Amino acid sequence: MARITLFRHAKAETPDVEKADFDRCLASRGQRNAIRMGRFIREKGLLPDLVIVSKAARTRETFELASRDWPDIPVVFLDSIYEASATTVMAAIEAHGGDCERVMVIGHNPGLVVLLHNLVDSPPSGLNMSYFPTSCVADIGFDVPHIRDIQPESGRLLSFIRVRELS
Repeated sequence: MARITLFRHAKAETPDVEKADFDRCLASRGQRNAIRMGRFIREKGLLPDLVIVSKAARTRETFELASRDWPDIPVVFLDSIYEASATTVMAAIEAHGGDCERVMVIGHNPGLVVLLHNLVDSPPSGLNMSYFPTSCVADIGFDVPHIRDIQPESGRLLSFIRVRELS
């Protein structure tokens, strides 16, 4: 079963006119939440074959903290998915992880939440998938063997967890 896991970066520093948005690091709460979500991902068996990460400071830091207890997993850092559209994010997934079974993207909204809606066939009743805050993870499964075989709106939402829901 092919799977795409979408992981929105953890809480970043407050925007500052003297610092470019691309260079904003994680706030201390974001650092803690990235670690917590990384543990959850490992404990629930959501580890991917490949991680695609935006090159923005907050996404790189989210990956570094979340993955510190993961086994060695290949990672690709891309400028192209910084604040990218859902179409651009999906193109990166296909280009870098087409032969994989499981790919994770650590990126930004609105691209991730739009991609989530484009991939899931029918959202679970009562779940607001549009509320995709920092450190949120959505795991989507597809009845095909590889990422390259995925069709739009053919996925099943396997898990959707916001960091505040972790114990």
